[in-house]
Amino acid sequence: MSEGRPEPSNALGVLSFRYLWLNSITFYMVANALRFVYGWIALEGLDANESVQGLMVFLLGLPGIFLLLPAGVWADRLNRRKLLLGTQLGTALVMAATAIAIGSGVLTLGLVVVSALVAGVSTAVGSPVRTSLLPELLPSKLLYSGIALNALALTSSLILGSVSAQLVGNRFGFDGVFWYLAFLLLLGLIPASRILMSKREATESDRATMGEAVREGLTFVFRDRALRTLFSLLALAGLVMNALMFVTLQAVVKEELGRDAGDAAPLLALMGVGLAISSVFVMRSGEMKNKGTFFIRAMMVGTACLFLMGRATSYGQLMVLAVIMGCAGGIFINMNQGLIQSNTPPELMGRVMGLFTLVQTGFTPIGALILGVTAAAIGPGNTMSIASAFAFCVVVYTYFTSPELRTLGNGTDSVKL
Repeated sequence: MSEGRPEPSNALGVLSFRYLWLNSITFYMVANALRFVYGWIALEGLDANESVQGLMVFLLGLPGIFLLLPAGVWADRLNRRKLLLGTQLGTALVMAATAIAIGSGVLTLGLVVVSALVAGVSTAVGSPVRTSLLPELLPSKLLYSGIALNALALTSSLILGSVSAQLVGNRFGFDGVFWYLAFLLLLGLIPASRILMSKREATESDRATMGEAVREGLTFVFRDRALRTLFSLLALAGLVMNALMFVTLQAVVKEELGRDAGDAAPLLALMGVGLAISSVFVMRSGEMKNKGTFFIRAMMVGTACLFLMGRATSYGQLMVLAVIMGCAGGIFINMNQGLIQSNTPPELMGRVMGLFTLVQTGFTPIGALILGVTAAAIGPGNTMSIASAFAFCVVVYTYFTSPELRTLGNGTDSVKL
């Protein structure tokens, strides 16, 4: 920054972050819409049951289980901007190819399976790159501001992604939806191409094998008790909470309330409204203390909301719970990513973010598959309540038995070397 120029008060004052943020809005719109769209096609386009719906989301996330950790190594070793551009372009091509196939009259289970798998590959490789760019582009004092703004980009995707995909699908059919998603991804490449990166210096880790590099990142996380506990709760959220929100809720709307599965989209939008409210609160609060306590209490509120969603008897009840769920989700997202990134050295950021993405989203397809089968057997409402009650008990137990997590983030975080 040149002398005499005032320092930015928030992350949007940093030009390259602003380009990344604009790109993230379009990317997150597509990423969050995809789970909805593939589930919608399964339930309405193919007239399948909840098991097939869960299978679609499982296949969308399956590549991440195998690719996210290696992708974290690539994010640490390669040009992150080029990786970001390449993977997003790849996803756009998958969307366009799927649109062409459906428009030609080919809407089969096989097509949807292949489309979900290939889209999962490109998004998995690009995910650690996106999150690891934040601490590279921002000074440490603006990191939480950047994370909160990134959460607002995620919020806009929850509000606009599924709802806009539903509107496009209702007007132009399923092929129109995939053309729309391809357009969003290509639009996001414009600001991403203008991100300026500092030249990266080679490190000793670059000479390590893929296995050695992955182990180095895993060892860093699991040798610290607080981070280890934090990642364990993130795995629980990915396996249970995310699957309930983005998959089982859609089945609850259809099977329990007798509405179209597409009516889950406004609920996701309301979650986005709640997430925006709490993200703005975090951004305006500056350097907050007791971040670990905020994080785990937000998980308690979120699991309680999911339990009540499973017992809901009207769409209006789901709407109220969705807003509360979103408010808790905003605290959850901002605190967990900030705690991890502020305690991770730059040379390990890609690998740690690969593990972060794996436990948060890579476990979701496994949970979606398990919960989809369970919902087909005992009903989606019962599945949602039972699974969330289990998660709530785990979170409460962790709260009282892990003081190191409650105090993580007190004062100024520092990197553990």
